[in-house]
Amino acid sequence: MNDPVSITPVSITSKLGVEQRGALEQLLFFNVNQHRVRHGIQHSIETYGVPEIYEQDGSLRIRVGDIEAVQSLFAVTAQGLPVGVAVFVRIAEERFAVLHLVVKPRDEVGEITNTPVLLKLMHEIRSAARRTRGVDRIELVYKARHTKLLHSLMRLNF
Repeated sequence: MNDPVSITPVSITSKLGVEQRGALEQLLFFNVNQHRVRHGIQHSIETYGVPEIYEQDGSLRIRVGDIEAVQSLFAVTAQGLPVGVAVFVRIAEERFAVLHLVVKPRDEVGEITNTPVLLKLMHEIRSAARRTRGVDRIELVYKARHTKLLHSLMRLNF
């Protein structure tokens, strides 16, 4: 088990430097854990479209199909290396949909464990939903049960 003092800190940001394109492509498109959520990925792509990395205002962004206002959050190390990404959108007045949620595989992260990264990303999405008037649900497209009420997510310890 890792000593908590030695775990590399991870921060959440909506901007990722263009120099991280290769690392983001590897994380998003070539993740070795894709097989675990293959059906969810297929469902997301069939329903919403294919994710695409593009540059805007000197930063990397992710768009999905023809959907407007797709938002991305990146979990990054102090060096700016992406170790997680969440792609989500408000698809209805009351609902955010998490279209893609990716964390660097445990055996590739070294001192960073992937569970806290996933929880940090979900916490930030939950915080954004709480700040957005009318949103009371977060849909996790990869899950069999697609929608969670926001107040039930608030009880979870992220």
